Amino acid sequence: MYSKKKSDAVSGYLFLLPALLAFLLFIGAPMVITIVLSFFDYNMLQGSEWINFDNYIEFFKNPTSWQIIWNTFKLTLILVALHIVIALLLAFAIYKEKRGPVKYVYRTAVYLPSILTTASVAIAWNYMFNENRGVINWLLQQVGILGPDQNVRWLISTETAMWAIVIFSAWKFIGQHFLYYFVGLQNIPDTYYEAAKIDGANSLQMFWKVTLPLITPTIFFILMVSLTGTMQAFDEPFFVTSGGPGYYTTNAALYIYRKAFQAYDMGYASAVAAILFIIVFLLTLLQLWSQKKWVVYDYE
Repeated sequence: MYSKKKSDAVSGYLFLLPALLAFLLFIGAPMVITIVLSFFDYNMLQGSEWINFDNYIEFFKNPTSWQIIWNTFKLTLILVALHIVIALLLAFAIYKEKRGPVKYVYRTAVYLPSILTTASVAIAWNYMFNENRGVINWLLQQVGILGPDQNVRWLISTETAMWAIVIFSAWKFIGQHFLYYFVGLQNIPDTYYEAAKIDGANSLQMFWKVTLPLITPTIFFILMVSLTGTMQAFDEPFFVTSGGPGYYTTNAALYIYRKAFQAYDMGYASAVAAILFIIVFLLTLLQLWSQKKWVVYDYE
């Protein structure tokens, strides 16, 4: 009996070994290297020197750093809110669609952008955001929001550049979260809706009192995924605005890239990456703690 348990334990560890090795190689080791490098003045072209916490001190003393932190949180807050709300509304509307073929078309149309490569569609969106020839300004002129000779400088104005990233990112990535919601809605037992109908609940009341509470596990998952993802977003600011104008749309991930692979200051970039990791880790712990207060797991 003992030997069988031991054999099962060994088999289990052997099955876990490939995933554990992959984690250590591609996640664990880079994390340790990043933390070590953050205490060095390390330039790939000039060698390295131990400087203790100087990289961290320099980051918090630099006025640009606070702009970077604000950009990161601003982009995260806006995108997380859009992903949670718009994806849920789209999923619920398509879930309620009774016509099977139409439902499949809608599902495909919403999900399709999420499987396209970011670089290719970003090029198309750059043309759409073009001040003089972009289709977005043309559409705004056609509906009367802009005058015939008015144009929004989407990519080069400090007032609109961040919103250009938001619009592009929402279009590109909401489909993925829509799919999570759609699956979550299908997993809600019909008995809850039948009981609500018997009690006289209308459609709006069933959404607020039945659907929304029972979809909270999916909302929590999407909150976790979208928050950690947007805090580390790189493709959107890099391809859409290149972080400009100035530093107005430069977030932490793009700032790390610039310092590491353009300025070759790997030590400073590692310190910024370590700070970003700590922030994301603390936010994740906060979400895990708060889920007990609002996530419902007690349905069948």
